[in-house]
Amino acid sequence: MHKGRRMHRHQQAIRERKSREKDQRIQGILAAAKKVFFSKGYVRTTMDEIAFEAQISKPTIYQYFKTKDELYSSLMLPFLEEFGSRFERIEKKLKNGKYATGRDLVKDIFRLFIRCYEHAPDSMRVANTFFQHQDLISQLSQEARSAISGKGKYDFQIARGVIETAIAQGLIKDIDSYALSDIIWGIFLGLTQVMDMKSTKQGSTDKYLKSTLRLAERLLVDAIVQE
Repeated sequence: MHKGRRMHRHQQAIRERKSREKDQRIQGILAAAKKVFFSKGYVRTTMDEIAFEAQISKPTIYQYFKTKDELYSSLMLPFLEEFGSRFERIEKKLKNGKYATGRDLVKDIFRLFIRCYEHAPDSMRVANTFFQHQDLISQLSQEARSAISGKGKYDFQIARGVIETAIAQGLIKDIDSYALSDIIWGIFLGLTQVMDMKSTKQGSTDKYLKSTLRLAERLLVDAIVQE
């Protein structure tokens, strides 16, 4: 009986070790893919280059990701899901009447962008590249296009809904919700890109990005918040 329990624990330990190794390998592939996609773009990136960056064989990558599309989607979708999840929390807070002023709401929206960037800066950069080059969509498979576009549209609808609810509650001025959503999104993506171009030092980039976003937040508050 004791021998059976020892055997069970041994087998469980082996399974757990294999699971950890698999997770580590997947994370290594994703980290390599982020780096190559960001530096070369989707179209010019090859699976051979990702394999070289990850220091594994190309067949090993295909054990976990069947196509380049699937790998790219695996980088994009977690970011979009994180973004949507954080905006849903703001939406819930807004609908429950938790915002006393529009200033507080705008502050939370900008904090959302900063948190998403801190959570996955490379994924944010990949997303930035994707949204800047809409012709990239045609290069993806139908399945990948549907997954990314569907999630992106949902996130945008949530963001626009937050703006419309804030207008209805008198927290911000009566402004075109579509245009304002684009402006807020454009502020963040644009500043992210500018900061990356101006500095190769990650720490200084992050620090300057945050201070610049805080200035953008104050300017937007002055422009749209209902006094």
